[in-house]
Amino acid sequence: MNRNELKRHYFEKGASALKKVISIDQDCYCCPICKKVFLLKAIEVGILTLEHAPPKKVGGRPLALTCNKCNSISGYSIDSAVVHRERLFDAAKAITGQKRNYRGRATLSMGGEAINVRLEVDEGSISIKPPKKINNPQKLTAYKNYMMHLHEAGKWDGEKFTITPLARYHQKYSKIGDLKTAFIICFAFFGYTFVLNKRLSPIREQIINYKTEVIDRYWLVSDPKINRKHFICLIEKPISAIAVKIDKSTIILPWLEGPKDLYKYLSEKYEYEEPVTFEGRFFNWPETLEMKLDFFKST
Repeated sequence: MNRNELKRHYFEKGASALKKVISIDQDCYCCPICKKVFLLKAIEVGILTLEHAPPKKVGGRPLALTCNKCNSISGYSIDSAVVHRERLFDAAKAITGQKRNYRGRATLSMGGEAINVRLEVDEGSISIKPPKKINNPQKLTAYKNYMMHLHEAGKWDGEKFTITPLARYHQKYSKIGDLKTAFIICFAFFGYTFVLNKRLSPIREQIINYKTEVIDRYWLVSDPKINRKHFICLIEKPISAIAVKIDKSTIILPWLEGPKDLYKYLSEKYEYEEPVTFEGRFFNWPETLEMKLDFFKST
């Protein structure tokens, strides 16, 4: 189905689920982040938009609808930080030979000079090109003269140089971006029964107020020994909680049972950056808006 058809489908599914969770007569969709309620017309006027998780630019799927305010705020800040982080990781993989295809910008430093270059990796073959449009002409001339000097003097072999990707990202915002991704994935999988629970209020607040530290201890480095790239885990031991693995990071979310203040519990129980081992039931990421708990409750 096309984008408009998908939006309407998600609205209708969300409206049906909402009626099963709260007392409401009209067909309305509730934005899972800000909890504002919208009528179907909100799709027609562009107020409700498709929400991708992870962000679309890093290959995320459209899993839900959010209001344009929540989508735009996160898009310019926390989603953007996630995208730039992944670009930096891709650049590092390309430079170290772990990624066979890549295109991006970098800085080349050699002989006391630094110039902007295009770094291209095509099936493992690396090329470095210094375009005129993104460089100071004097620096390009100095770079060319230095290269000629090395060639004529026979000193090219062993000459050291540094390639620095130009991609930069805000670490804190990228972690909150991962938090939002995990939240949307769990909304798509579990539904309103999960995200409208009071235990999830600090999560929504952190996503909306991304410049302020509302919660801590929600972001963990994924165990490199776990080959599975993505999953949802309903943790049963040592506590009742949710873990969402997003490749290199794992996000811990409160569950409907368990500590009322999960992050306070974690801060008191575990040292900062101490590895956390958990056991539970594992599920695949949803590919569409499923809302399993909402519809399960009605059967």
